[in-house]
Amino acid sequence: MRTITALELADCRRIAAAAEITAAERNASVSIAVCDGGGHPLLLLRLDGASPSSAAVATAKARMAALNGKPTSDQEAAINGPRPALLQLAGVFQDGAVAMGGGLPLLHNGSCIGAIGVSGMTPDLDAAIAAAGAAAMALPRITSLGFTCRDAEATAAFYCRHLGFEPAGSFTLEPGAYAELLGLPGSRLKLQRLRLGAETLELSQVLELGPGLQPGRAIPADSRSCDLWFQHICIVVADLNAAAAPIQALIAKGELRPISSTPQTLPSWNSAAAGIQAFKFHDPEGHCLELLQFPAGKGDARWHQPGGASPFLGIDHSAIANANTERSCRFYEELLGLRLAGDGVNSGPEQDQLDGLADTEVRITAHRCPQGAGIECLNYLQPTGGRALPADQTSADLAHWQIRLEVSDLEGIASRVEAYGGSLVSEAIVELPGHQGEALGFRRALQIRDPDGHHLQLVCS
Repeated sequence: MRTITALELADCRRIAAAAEITAAERNASVSIAVCDGGGHPLLLLRLDGASPSSAAVATAKARMAALNGKPTSDQEAAINGPRPALLQLAGVFQDGAVAMGGGLPLLHNGSCIGAIGVSGMTPDLDAAIAAAGAAAMALPRITSLGFTCRDAEATAAFYCRHLGFEPAGSFTLEPGAYAELLGLPGSRLKLQRLRLGAETLELSQVLELGPGLQPGRAIPADSRSCDLWFQHICIVVADLNAAAAPIQALIAKGELRPISSTPQTLPSWNSAAAGIQAFKFHDPEGHCLELLQFPAGKGDARWHQPGGASPFLGIDHSAIANANTERSCRFYEELLGLRLAGDGVNSGPEQDQLDGLADTEVRITAHRCPQGAGIECLNYLQPTGGRALPADQTSADLAHWQIRLEVSDLEGIASRVEAYGGSLVSEAIVELPGHQGEALGFRRALQIRDPDGHHLQLVCS
């Protein structure tokens, strides 16, 4: 027996919306169809100017791609070349299925769970529009996690020397659209990128602050895990003892500050987290980090693949403190499109030692993208008294973190973010000029705050 993933209406709408955007960019009057894994129609979108026949053909392309699990252009090429006998498939599938370019299977973890079909233009253009829709299956996607630092080079050196990261390029951004996106108009910035496994960590340094802006402040020395500005990245390791030992040596020398007393193993009564080993500490500038080792059967399969000599594997998620679980769930799931992957409460002496708190009771909700890193919300039920994120905190402050999330519908999110308890940092969607867009890897972006004030940078490539 196995669990089967199925497309929901919200998925179909997101897929069709991404295809529609590309169709509009190409001035293409097409019909767009999405079906389930059995070829049954789920959604049909006929754009202005598209012929009535295109609706039927798009549906038939989607059906063929779903039932065959392959792009219809591959089948068309085979029929026109070495395998004309494949023409018989249309009769076998019945109910309308055609082998013409423009149909693509929708894959999830290697399995076909549906398909998209596009019709109305040339096979190549239909296929390109369908590909844009299929790409939305991978969205939303965290493309980087990052924070503001005082010295990007020195911070990068620490992460590379002690945490297994590798340099992935750095560049300077003159005052312009990106600084305005961050709410730092007129500022000159340096971005330093690091890689660990498949994930990117981006360090931001303010080289020159824009006129009249508040200077960046250090992270409060008395910060606690239950304060709402708390955020960390979870670095997955293959061997926690090997990974933590050098960090503990730096702590003993007074070069780093701990959060956890020692590495902790979560207890067996906590079925969702039993056997997880973790250790939390501050980097040299005070940013919070967690080293975590998953036991067999927990975490993504990629964390259990044979690795190299380094114990450091990648970033599983960014954890953020929140005050209201239900509100955060609505924001991250309904507005941004992440899925709820876990919901439980951690407590007991192990959690106390891990978080550096007393009588800890924390509700943890895990929100995942279709692939890659996710977001964990930490609602500290005990101890109470966690402080709100300061209303005047800016992207220049060292407590500033941001999650860069690629999405398919910037306009839709911008229009609804306040209804979900969030707020805008940038007044509107920012269009990045060619040189900045090329360096950053995206052309359009929107900077927002979640209901607790944490920054997210929503981008569209």
